Amino acid sequence: MFPQRTDRHRAAPLVAGLLMLSVWLQAGATDEEPDITVEQTIRHPETEVNGWTIALDNDLFGPANTDRDYSGGFGLSINGARTAKYWWSLDRLLKHLDAPLFAGNKSWQGVRPDHSLQTGVLIFTPQDLKATSVIEDDRPYASLMFLTSMRDYVADDLRHSRYSGLTLGVLGLQATADIQRAVHKVMGNVEPRGYQNQISEGGELTARYLTGGSTLRSQRLAFGNKLVETKTTWETSVGYLTEASYAVSTRFGAINSPWWTFAPERVDYLAQPTPLAPASADGNGEFYVWAGAKLRLRAYNAFLQGQFRDSVHTLSGSDLNHVIGEAWLGITNRLSNGTQLAYVMRYQTAEVSGGLARRSPVWGEVTISHSF
Repeated sequence: MFPQRTDRHRAAPLVAGLLMLSVWLQAGATDEEPDITVEQTIRHPETEVNGWTIALDNDLFGPANTDRDYSGGFGLSINGARTAKYWWSLDRLLKHLDAPLFAGNKSWQGVRPDHSLQTGVLIFTPQDLKATSVIEDDRPYASLMFLTSMRDYVADDLRHSRYSGLTLGVLGLQATADIQRAVHKVMGNVEPRGYQNQISEGGELTARYLTGGSTLRSQRLAFGNKLVETKTTWETSVGYLTEASYAVSTRFGAINSPWWTFAPERVDYLAQPTPLAPASADGNGEFYVWAGAKLRLRAYNAFLQGQFRDSVHTLSGSDLNHVIGEAWLGITNRLSNGTQLAYVMRYQTAEVSGGLARRSPVWGEVTISHSF
C-alpha cells in the first residue's frame, strides 16, 4: 500500500547504543557488588490490597503537542494478593499459563508472586481528525478497552525477577470514540470524526499473554549518598501485540525502594501494572531521574493490521517496520507515606514504513500511585 521505505536507519544509533551499554554492564557488574536498596524486601499480607496507580498518557503531554498515532491512554491499577481472588480477575487462568514456563526452573519454585490488576483504555488516531472518510496512506483509527492481571516474582538472590501478564479486551468499541470526543470537547480540540472506520468497528474480543524477566546489573553509590542503579529486561508476548523486546534502564538520585519496583521499560503504549514499594519505614522519600532504551522485534500489531473481523481500513505486514526502537526520560518524586508522582517523555521510531503514517511519535505520561 505504501512505498517501501524503511525507518530502521533512525533506530540504528539507539539500538547500537543499547547493545553496547548492555555489553558494558555485563562485563562491569559482579555478583559481589553490595545490594543497597533491596534490603527493603516487600512482604505484604496475602489478604490485602496494598496500593493503587493511575496512569494517564497523552501525546499532548509531549514537546510536539500533536494529537495523532498513540493519541492517549488511561489505566487504573490495584496491587495486592486480594486482587487475584476477585471473581473478575484473570489470575486463575494466568497461573495455569505460567505453570509450564516456571515449573522447570528451581529458582522460581516456591516464590510467592506479587499480584496486580489493571483496567484501562488505549486510543489511536490518524493525523487528520476532521476527515470522515478513510485516509488511505495514514494509520487507521483503533481502540482497546482491557483488563490485565499481572504476576511478579522476585528470586531469593534478590538480583533477578520474573513477571507475566494476561490481558483480555475489546477492540473497536463506540465507547472509546465517545470518551475521546468528550475529552476533546472539554479541551476545545478538534472532534475526531472518522471512528466509523476504526479497527474492528462495533467490537471484537482480543487477548494477549506476556512473560519477561529483569536482572539487576549495577547498583552503586555516586556523588555522595546518591545511587546509580541499572537493570536489563527481556520480554516476549503473543496476542494483539506479538513481539520480543530487550531494554536497558537506569535511575539516579535519592533511591529508597527495591529495584524491581522500578520498571519504566514495561510499557506497551501504556505502562503495565508493577509491584509498589511499601511506605518508607525510615521516614525518607525518593527523588530520582531515569532514562532507558528498548528494542522491539514486532511480528504483529492488531491496532494497525486488524484482527479476524473485516475492517474498513487496515495495513499489511509489508507496510510496517518490524524493528522498533524506543527511548525515555523521566523523573519521580516519592513521599515517605508511599505517595508517588512521576512524569516521563517517551520516543518511538515509526511503526509504519511509508505514507503519512511514517512518523516517530513522542508522548508523555503522568502517573500517581500510593502504597499502604
